[in-house]
Amino acid sequence: MKLKKIFALVLTCIFTLGFTTTAMADPNASWNAGKGTAVIDGLKDEAYAGAQEMKMDAVSDGEADGTAASAWAIYDAEAIYFIVEVSDSELDDANANVWEKDSVEFRFENKGQLMQAYAVDESYSGTIVSDAKVLKTDVGYNVEFKVPYAAVEGESVLFTLQVNAASGGKRNCTLHTNDDLKDAWQNDDVFETLVFASGNAPKTGVASLGLYFGIGAIVSALGVKVLKKKED
Repeated sequence: MKLKKIFALVLTCIFTLGFTTTAMADPNASWNAGKGTAVIDGLKDEAYAGAQEMKMDAVSDGEADGTAASAWAIYDAEAIYFIVEVSDSELDDANANVWEKDSVEFRFENKGQLMQAYAVDESYSGTIVSDAKVLKTDVGYNVEFKVPYAAVEGESVLFTLQVNAASGGKRNCTLHTNDDLKDAWQNDDVFETLVFASGNAPKTGVASLGLYFGIGAIVSALGVKVLKKKED
């Protein structure tokens, strides 16, 4: 009897999970880069109208501190252009380590090349970015940069973006488009794909587990019902 009750409890827990919103990072996540040419001034202008918003709402390496960010990418025959808008009420660059400052990190095709822009002093370093601009805003800062690349419609590249959120001389957390990217600095297998698109919307970067839990919920509900009948 006790075993049946424990089994029923387990099934009930699965049933509850069936109504819980759950997402799993997709190692093959892809994003659309729209067609266009940007002026590197730190402003998200009309050139980005055809780009997909990449919401960086996965928090890693600490607790969420209120920082939020989204990114967009466009391309032409000579370059890829990125802009990242960061909402951050407290900008900080006190730490000597670049990853402990308010900054945006960009990695491209796993060639060991890294672009970093620091929100406070508006400097950047790297070998793959020909132009970059950091612009302070009323809510935080924007980072816009140009990557020389002969992009061709329908093709794609691997990349990753990371926002470092800092205060008091230390990093509070990092922001990404999915949880797996917290390891991108040491694992290129989690890099995402940027598609040079012609207008077709790609998947968003996460695969929902709702279907699996929904099936589990139905199975668990039936299981509980059967157990109750047997006990009766």
